[in-house]
Amino acid sequence: MNNKNLFNTLFFAALAVSLASCSKDNDDTTVDAGTKVYALGVGVTTTEATTNYVIQTSDLMSGTISPVGNGLLQTGYRDYAFGGTIFYSVGGLGVTDVNTISLDASDKLTTKTGLVFDAGNTDFKDVDGTGKTMIGLSSPGGPTAGLNASFYTVNVATNAIITKVNVPVNSIYPSAQDWILHTGLEVSGSRLYQTFYPINATTYVTQNTDNNYVAIYSYPGFVLEKVITDTRTGPSGGFNTRSGIFKTESGDLYTVSHNSYGYSKKTKAAGILKIASGTTVFDANYYFNTETATNGGKIIHAMYVGNNKLFAEITNVASTGQWADASLKFAIVDLSAKTITPVVNSPLFDGNGGRSFAALLEDGKVYAAATVNSVCNIYQVDLATATATKGATIQATFLGGIARLK
Repeated sequence: MNNKNLFNTLFFAALAVSLASCSKDNDDTTVDAGTKVYALGVGVTTTEATTNYVIQTSDLMSGTISPVGNGLLQTGYRDYAFGGTIFYSVGGLGVTDVNTISLDASDKLTTKTGLVFDAGNTDFKDVDGTGKTMIGLSSPGGPTAGLNASFYTVNVATNAIITKVNVPVNSIYPSAQDWILHTGLEVSGSRLYQTFYPINATTYVTQNTDNNYVAIYSYPGFVLEKVITDTRTGPSGGFNTRSGIFKTESGDLYTVSHNSYGYSKKTKAAGILKIASGTTVFDANYYFNTETATNGGKIIHAMYVGNNKLFAEITNVASTGQWADASLKFAIVDLSAKTITPVVNSPLFDGNGGRSFAALLEDGKVYAAATVNSVCNIYQVDLATATATKGATIQATFLGGIARLK
């Protein structure tokens, strides 16, 4: 182990011990909220484990954002979601609860518990942007963990599960051939569209990468209507990244395939397909090969930022292994014009693997994080100029989620 790695290991180990002793509840939060309050889900990783915290700040662009004296300790594995004015700490990998985090009268983080599911959530999102309803999906990682994908509807105001619908996994894809891993969902009109990819539940080998798959359900009933396929790309998204499908303001849907992170076999070029609003078929006239496009590559992580554009983390380096998530740069993808614009001053960095994309859109700018030389920094990306500016340092290993609560 070189001196830098030894220092980082010792530093984060000491930090984790310090945080565990002082980050039990919101009474320890010492950051001045100011006129804005942001919630950040962060992870501190040592050689033994990763410990997760939700912390707050009023400034994303300067200084250091630290969990010390400023964190809500989260139990077990956590991912994050946002709806209305609520930041959700979503349990997974055996953790089945969702912590509902908001601001108290003093603009300090406070937690409400009570959302407990039968299994950990594979996805949890505000599907219509109103902040009134969240959709949860628990999709088992293999047949030994369960045979049904469970869709939940959560009322944000009451913090309660109001419906649950089970869909047999075998009805989505023949489980005798492969299992499925969920990669994204969107609601458009009266239907829910889900991207997934087939995988061997024991070995995680991906032999079936010749098609793009989208399961289509009624909404809000979650009745499976059909599964559509297209041979122009491989499956959309990657393991646990939730970057497989995006909806525009018009209701059009775009599926994003990269055949990189999470895939042991790659048979098709990375590309984007379209499902026009109100339809249940792939648009035969739309195909965007992102690998051969100018400034192109494989779109590993992405978020929709409006006006038919994605903010993305993209690589043009060939994958060095099934779980490699490396050599990424920020880019802006125009779905209509089929163009990719590199972000000036973007660092070159490694991704966070199987996590939802931690990025925040605010006033024409995106705030995301990148870890370079073991230092995690916020970057502000101006969408109009496609330019990145380095912001605050996060005293953690990675950023897992971010939202503005005030």
